Amino acid sequence: MGSALTVPLVDRGHEVRLWGTKYDVKILDVIAKGGLHPRIGVKIPDLVKIYYPEDLKKALKDIDVVILGVSSAGVASVSEQIKDIIDRKTPIVIVAKGLEEVGGEILTMTQIVERIIEGGDRIIYISGPSIAKELAHRYATMVVYNSKNLKLVENIKKEFETTYYKISINDDVIGAELCASLKNIYAIAIGWFDGFAKKRNGLEMNNAKSAFFAQAIKEMAYIVEQMGGKRETVYGLSGIGDLLVTTRGGRNGMFGMFIGMGFPVDKALKEMEERGVGVVEGYVTAEMMYKFINGKVDKSRLPLFYSAYEVLFKGLQVLDAVEKVLNTLSKLSTF
Repeated sequence: MGSALTVPLVDRGHEVRLWGTKYDVKILDVIAKGGLHPRIGVKIPDLVKIYYPEDLKKALKDIDVVILGVSSAGVASVSEQIKDIIDRKTPIVIVAKGLEEVGGEILTMTQIVERIIEGGDRIIYISGPSIAKELAHRYATMVVYNSKNLKLVENIKKEFETTYYKISINDDVIGAELCASLKNIYAIAIGWFDGFAKKRNGLEMNNAKSAFFAQAIKEMAYIVEQMGGKRETVYGLSGIGDLLVTTRGGRNGMFGMFIGMGFPVDKALKEMEERGVGVVEGYVTAEMMYKFINGKVDKSRLPLFYSAYEVLFKGLQVLDAVEKVLNTLSKLSTF
């Protein structure tokens, strides 16, 4: 997504610098030679300046805004690297989604950055449906920029928006972050049905998939509210919108599909690795979310979340999980 965002920013006339970690060197080499980006299939605009891991200070010299687009696992490390380089007032836009354990505590992405770099009123978190490949091809995209500082985010919106990249704003940062994490977990479970369909000569299973989708939204709204966010956030682009996109075209849905096809979890992860599609964020986040909400929620209200967790980490068979969830839902008078 960091690479994809260079496209609208260059189109707006900004000077854009693309820095990569040691894990991105091969991709940077391809981009530097004018080749298509291996993951998003476009040529990065020629005006984008490429910086390698050792060039971080050069990349950050006299910058106006930092966009943090590394994986969730790298947010703490990169934040430590940049905290003494950037100005204390420089806005930080976060693309990474998920939860990570830092110092024995489970934190969201903005919480990590705020703790390490400080200045929560300069942090903006991007949520909502945004597949990097679509954005890089200039397909119509609309996202949500979330911040405690609405004046700042309004200014950033003016500088980042294009005819095809549209931005709405919201102040429910925790709600947006939880949606971004939860939708990946639920997309795995919804993806099970695509796997079942492949085993049944492609006959789709949209009836049960719809029940899971509805329950996922219901559970997301409950979790967000319990953790201090707004239910309304779940019902917009950050929740329903992003979950829909993830189930239809994301790597988490694909991972769930492999499990539905009968792959054990470890083999499904291996299949994803061999296809080179990157980190399965929902798998990593599921364990973190389990710890994050432990003792703060009523488990009986989250049958889908806990069943998905048990499939991923406790050896529960996927067909048993589906039966368990549907049986539970059929007993709910308010479903």
